[in-house]
Amino acid sequence: MQRGTLILCMVAALALALVSCSAPVHEFTHKDVDMSFYQKVGVIPFRSMTADAFAGEKFSAAFTTALLSSHKFEVVDPGIFATALKQVAGARIPEDSLTPEQIKKIGETAGVQGIFIGSVSQYDMMATGAGPFPVITVDARFVDVATGTVVWTASASERGGPKTPIIGVGEVHTLGELADGLSRKMVSSLK
Repeated sequence: MQRGTLILCMVAALALALVSCSAPVHEFTHKDVDMSFYQKVGVIPFRSMTADAFAGEKFSAAFTTALLSSHKFEVVDPGIFATALKQVAGARIPEDSLTPEQIKKIGETAGVQGIFIGSVSQYDMMATGAGPFPVITVDARFVDVATGTVVWTASASERGGPKTPIIGVGEVHTLGELADGLSRKMVSSLK
């Protein structure tokens, strides 16, 4: 092999290795829980803690799609689940202040064994020398409705854009695209 071809192959291999590496999902699963117990779940729209008031709802939609695609659970239709939430918690959903009794009542009303609750703390386009790229930071937890116990929790942060300084392979340019990928990664950590 010629030296130039060898160098090009090495650069391509390095680029592919860097593209496949991304920020990990930091997750916890309760040691005494069998996730296969949970057949039917609901998703409370994630709370937005960003300047974009709808960031939580946007990420929730991607997260719900990832849950459905995983075939790990039956997911209650968001509209039906929102009605159950409204019946129990009122018009304004205080997702971080739900009592164990409210969680249990929501579970009974919606017919679910578990509820996903989360928040989005970053959902922005970040300026870089190569142009603007998306950044998302999210926390999610899964609560057993019978006990109010958090059985799974995950935190993740991901940035789109170039994964390598020179080669633009695997670039993510939109918040939607990044939310889809990050949601799939979080859902895959459910074991």
